[in-house]
Amino acid sequence: MKNSKGQFEQYSKFYDDLYKDKNYKKETDFVLKILKNYGSKGNKLLSLGCGTCTYEMLIAKKGYTITGVDRSREMLKLAEYKIKSAKLDPKIKIIQHDIRNLTLNKKFDNIMAMFNIVGYQTKNEDFEKMLKSTAKLIKKGGVFIFDCWYMPAVLKDKPTDRIKKIVTKDGGLIRMTKSLLKLNENLIEINFDVLKIDKNNNTTEVVETHPMRYWSLPELQLFLEKAGFALVKVCNFMDINSEISDAKWDIMVVAKKLS
Repeated sequence: MKNSKGQFEQYSKFYDDLYKDKNYKKETDFVLKILKNYGSKGNKLLSLGCGTCTYEMLIAKKGYTITGVDRSREMLKLAEYKIKSAKLDPKIKIIQHDIRNLTLNKKFDNIMAMFNIVGYQTKNEDFEKMLKSTAKLIKKGGVFIFDCWYMPAVLKDKPTDRIKKIVTKDGGLIRMTKSLLKLNENLIEINFDVLKIDKNNNTTEVVETHPMRYWSLPELQLFLEKAGFALVKVCNFMDINSEISDAKWDIMVVAKKLS
């Protein structure tokens, strides 16, 4: 059986299994270090594009009160189950909404968007809307932190097709990834083809396309300053003391709200 639908409608079912080898704990420690070094001292954190809330659950255990926002109902259903199972629902509130036009009746000490959420803002107006909403929701002096793909590194080390195999408790997954570089749009069109095989060798195939944007530093700075943020730190992902270069795709951006 083959399904081809919108982003994360079917892919969400396999999401946590596909990324179970991701070192969320180490990455969370990196996020907490950035918040400690650059962020506001408050513990109210907004997470944009929270997905199934793995980061958020780990951060909540460190004393933060978190509001997570995602537009995928399927991802949030999984998040809700995980949060309640871990008895973290007093610390984490989740909301289904588009982060490009998010409005809430409170402000947050700091805001994050992890796992390349800004890459999904494929048009200039998408990113501008996201930043405009973010700026209204963050207190003066708070930081907006996010990871993204760095243009010089992407163009030097172009994307390749990949296959990932995962053993699950009820069978296995095979994910085939084909990537198309769209130079005139600063995009990589990523086509996921996921095959689920259960213990009885029954198969389910899910196909989704995820266009992802990569960024130059000048354009990031321009968009951030236009929205009222100052770019205060850029480093390689997971290395707070590093200088970015064309050697690594993943970078971390820290922007402070000026007023």
